[in-house]
Amino acid sequence: MDIEIADTMPDGCQLWLDWHRLIAPENEAEIKALEADRGEYLGYVRLVGRRRTNAVLPDQIMSVPTQYIKKPLLRTEP
Repeated sequence: MDIEIADTMPDGCQLWLDWHRLIAPENEAEIKALEADRGEYLGYVRLVGRRRTNAVLPDQIMSVPTQYIKKPLLRTEP
């Protein structure tokens, strides 16, 4: 793949935060994370790429597991 454009959206974190407050105001953990970050690491990214004509595509995924198996996010969690 050839990447043509890769950049960040100005005020992407604030837009994400505003959107999240509208669609999931009960998700306090994510809202607090966005507020604390204040756009330093989180935001929206624009990426435009073109697939090379000789690229070999893998077979499609035919199924996705429907059961969620909880796993620790951090190695220190039990």
